[in-house]
Amino acid sequence: MPAKKTNEAIIFLNPVCNYGKGFSLWNKVKEKIKGQLGEPEVAAIPSTEDISRLVRKWYQEGARFFIAAGGDGTVNLLVNTLLKTIEDPRQVMLGAIGLGSSNDFHKPFQKEAFIDTVPVKIDPTHTRFTDIIRIDYPGSFGESQSRFCLVNASIGITAQANSSANQRPPFIRFLHRITPDLAITVLALKTIFTYKDIPCQLISNGGDKRQVWVSNLGVIKNPHFAGSLAYDTLIEPDDGKLGINLCWELSRIERIALLMALYRHHFKGRKKTQSWLATQFRIESQETFALEIDGEVVLTNRACFTLLPGKVRCCQ
Repeated sequence: MPAKKTNEAIIFLNPVCNYGKGFSLWNKVKEKIKGQLGEPEVAAIPSTEDISRLVRKWYQEGARFFIAAGGDGTVNLLVNTLLKTIEDPRQVMLGAIGLGSSNDFHKPFQKEAFIDTVPVKIDPTHTRFTDIIRIDYPGSFGESQSRFCLVNASIGITAQANSSANQRPPFIRFLHRITPDLAITVLALKTIFTYKDIPCQLISNGGDKRQVWVSNLGVIKNPHFAGSLAYDTLIEPDDGKLGINLCWELSRIERIALLMALYRHHFKGRKKTQSWLATQFRIESQETFALEIDGEVVLTNRACFTLLPGKVRCCQ
């Protein structure tokens, strides 16, 4: 088999993303994408073990351009596979085709970076070395786990709402067919009224511990999350910093007000909120909490977030 060219694209397709809309969206744009990329190799995403095997195989054959066709969870899966499979992931390029419902990795959206209604980052001549968040946490049986995050992670209301969304309840699937933002809003409001703040200890950059009842915590490399919601934290994909956005002990009325503010991309300076930058951040609790990582949710009681500067080269 001839060696692959370094700019020959390998597309990993998630056909069931976006509540099953991923495959139909792909069919609408695949010919235009193939026209732009030549004749890329396309593989439906197999198991985690198989995607690692395929990445290793194609990398050994010379491939250096890997594209996630799906939502933010698909991008996260490919990022984690590249970082855990390839010794020096800076040697490869990461692209994305936004078939998901939120597509936060592509935000802020640029008009010229769309094929029909699908946002894309697939130009191998327009790339940028991008920071990664490494998250270390104990798993269900206390075993040490590590995950990598490209967009953002959260604990609290956002993570709990994501956990509910990932269970795909019928009424959310119905609302999602109307508009994803409506489904997100309904889930957020439901979580706002049922969520209980978590007693936590926070440690930023190795400093003193801070005791706080967490309503929501966002650890970000991109201020956009969950549809139209966004923080106003000034952060760039390659600035070597984590953006920390914390709110605590919010009443239900204050939670709703904050949700409305986040639709206007306003967070800093509000009552019971704080934003700051760090390179390492820890959170610990006596209680188990949901930890959301680029849309995927795990359960744990502590996590350490470490900034890895310029770890992956991403298409812009």
